Amino acid sequence: MRQLLRANKSLLRLTCLATSIVFFPLLVSNPYYLNVANIIGLNAIIVVGLTLLIGYAGQVSLGHAAFYGLGAYISAILTVSHGLNPWLALIMATLITSCIAVIIGIPTLKLQGHYLVMATLGFNLIANIIIVQWDSVTGGPSGFPGVPPLSVGSLSFDTDGKMYFLIWSFLFIVILLSLNLANSRVGRGLKALHAGESAANCVGIPTSAYKVKMFIFSAALASLAGSLYAHYLSFVSPKTFDIFFSVELVTMVIVGGMGSIWGGLFGTGFLTSLPNVLHYVDEYKDIIYGLILVLILIFVPEGLLVSASRRFRSRRDHIESEVLETDTQQSSENSFPWNNFPISSTRHSESDMMSREPILRVHNVSRGFGGVLAVSEVSFDIPDASVTSLIGPNGAGKTTIINLISGVNRSHGGRILFQERRIDCLRPYEIAGMGLTRTFQNVQVFDNMTVLENVMVGMHPKTKSEFLTSMLRPPSFRKEEKEIRDRSMESLIFLNLEQSAHTPASELSFGDQKRLEIARAIVSSPKLVLLDEPVAGLNMTESFKIADIILEMRSKGMSVLLVEHDINVVMRISDKVVVLDYGTKIADGSPLEVQNNRDVLNAYLGGVL
Repeated sequence: MRQLLRANKSLLRLTCLATSIVFFPLLVSNPYYLNVANIIGLNAIIVVGLTLLIGYAGQVSLGHAAFYGLGAYISAILTVSHGLNPWLALIMATLITSCIAVIIGIPTLKLQGHYLVMATLGFNLIANIIIVQWDSVTGGPSGFPGVPPLSVGSLSFDTDGKMYFLIWSFLFIVILLSLNLANSRVGRGLKALHAGESAANCVGIPTSAYKVKMFIFSAALASLAGSLYAHYLSFVSPKTFDIFFSVELVTMVIVGGMGSIWGGLFGTGFLTSLPNVLHYVDEYKDIIYGLILVLILIFVPEGLLVSASRRFRSRRDHIESEVLETDTQQSSENSFPWNNFPISSTRHSESDMMSREPILRVHNVSRGFGGVLAVSEVSFDIPDASVTSLIGPNGAGKTTIINLISGVNRSHGGRILFQERRIDCLRPYEIAGMGLTRTFQNVQVFDNMTVLENVMVGMHPKTKSEFLTSMLRPPSFRKEEKEIRDRSMESLIFLNLEQSAHTPASELSFGDQKRLEIARAIVSSPKLVLLDEPVAGLNMTESFKIADIILEMRSKGMSVLLVEHDINVVMRISDKVVVLDYGTKIADGSPLEVQNNRDVLNAYLGGVL
């Protein structure tokens, strides 16, 4: 029901936008207002792409004015100097700019924070210098005149009114495609990337590829806007595409709300119209923009439109709760991959454990940090469909082992085999795609998403819809989305979190966030789950509930590698225990054998169980 309401809400907004586009020219008599509307439309095309890049993927760029300029100049040069058809020139400009974005994006997006901002800022400055200095091609500081208008047959878009409908038609299509992308598998992946890149990678999202693809897409939109700008005004000047315009574009994204496409549209309209209201202080425009940005970041950091919508958004009513309970009951009747396994809470016998083939083999792995050897030639196996616990004092190297297995860190020696395939050379998202998932010692839920969306992200390795499919939404996409949602609800039911499905993940209690991480880790039906201190910080009742969940996971055919300090939980549910001390293995066997091992008693238990 909530998804239906959300879809209808988006449809209503799009309908209102389309209606406004059609009737606005009829409501204004002064052509100047059409000119302002056209500039708003051009800026909005860029800002929509920037909203996806900054607000969803979390990559801040101060170089998009350069892509805007590249689109304008390439289109102008190809039509004026080489006689190319304006539409073909527009397409060529978009493709060329996208290629430049690939060249810039691949090395630049390896940077983070201020370094990324400075790198994109440097690109903007270099592009502006080239445009100014290469006067034989670009016209230099004087600009490039004589750009012909776009036309279709005998219809020439040579007036403000005609260009208005062309620009806003493009903007409407861009918004529609971007909304589709934002509310899809890819959109959830981008939001997960924004919330935590390491966690997103381990969930199965190719974060580096997503950052580059989103950078290219936003650059292509900026180029498209630049080409439309050139053919609209018939003149391009380097002053239009300087660094200050890049700052204005980012300000528009922030003012409306970084995580909202509609907020970006609002911010664009507000800040583009502002100079026309304050035209008598035009020389102080940049100062005013900076002041607005500072005030918004201090008082409404989520953006004006997003803040207003949250303020007036009511809580779910009783009817939605009843609908959610009905949906929960219906989804629990659906077939789920693990429902065929009987539930048992008994520990496997030693003979049974001996007969089981290892699902994971760790052989002589080592890892050092800054000259300190955290793990030294550790070897152990994890039998199929069992609970293997990895214990040891603080600093023994347990989390390092988890990181080595999941691909977060690379081993400095040895091998790790998962289902007889070597994985120590693979990246985290590739390992997750093979059916090996994990949780984290410090809870890493995606705070910018709901509980249900967090779990839906866990289905990423098992699903296929990418950028183009997500934007166009063919029947295969809709079928896959339904499967993702149904299986995610099944996982929430398994962890008793279904009533919180539409609650922001940040509002859950610490214990519920622990369970949410487990729900996200198991939703894709993995073969092996790495649980890093799942009961740390929980009381005894909560700890035993997690322990029962782990036993149910095992009974449903999953293997579990448990890192835990709570010995009561470890000895209660483990089929096998591996003990580390100072990065080396000192014991490996059944819980009973470990309990009676003198080295373990001395190093880990202090001589007493």
